[in-house]
Amino acid sequence: MNNEKKLFENGCFLPNWQEDIQPQKEEMPISQAYSARNKDLATLINELSEIKQHIEDVREREWQLAKMLNFHNNNFVKE
Repeated sequence: MNNEKKLFENGCFLPNWQEDIQPQKEEMPISQAYSARNKDLATLINELSEIKQHIEDVREREWQLAKMLNFHNNNFVKE
């Protein structure tokens, strides 16, 4: 991701810079997350890795939006 940031700051865009990042799976409602209490360690570790992946996905979307906003604010978009 840092390499992409350097490329973007230098004015080089990747071919897929404008593509939307689609969520890979449907979100679990909070009521379901709190209903299961006694989980084993393996289940908790798997859930933690899913949460970390979700955070990374959000960061990627945030970066894509920042690139698009910068692109728009610097009048690179032709009307």
